[in-house]
Amino acid sequence: MTTARIFCLLAFLGISTAISAQSYKTAVGVRLDQGVNLTLQQRLTQKWTAEGILHTSLRSDDLGLTVLAERHHKILFRGLNFYYGAGAHYYTQSNSNRLENEVSKNVSGVSFVGGAEISLGRINVGIDFMPELHLSGDTVYPLEWNRAAVSVRYILVKQKKVRLRDRLNFNKKDNKKSSKNNKKGWL
Repeated sequence: MTTARIFCLLAFLGISTAISAQSYKTAVGVRLDQGVNLTLQQRLTQKWTAEGILHTSLRSDDLGLTVLAERHHKILFRGLNFYYGAGAHYYTQSNSNRLENEVSKNVSGVSFVGGAEISLGRINVGIDFMPELHLSGDTVYPLEWNRAAVSVRYILVKQKKVRLRDRLNFNKKDNKKSSKNNKKGWL
């Protein structure tokens, strides 16, 4: 009986919260993996974002750029979601940590991402895993699996809260107009 009540409460909360998966439009911050990276996320549609990551390395002058398209899905309530996506990456390497004759200075390929994030106020914290498939430049190790990271972002532009009842036009202005039309004999 208690689990049924909890389920009903969670279902009610899920319906009464906003339908959108993300609680922000634009967020910028840092992503910590093998280096300190800059990240920018921009909402494209209701459940899709574009993310740009500028990669830097703590041990060298390597520099890289990854651009991803991510699909977000809400978990339980607004602001908590999981996401997955794909995109492209390009790295320039000043000093290769592998054999020079097997790895070129420029590496490019396809990146995949999967993770979860939560937004609390104006702070967004995420954890993700980003494997990469190098299509050019690294033929010895074309697949890298070691790209787990934690991101902390500041939300520059918050998403406007839209409740289900507002989406279904259950607001007072529309009800007043329809009641006036009903009094005039329109319906």
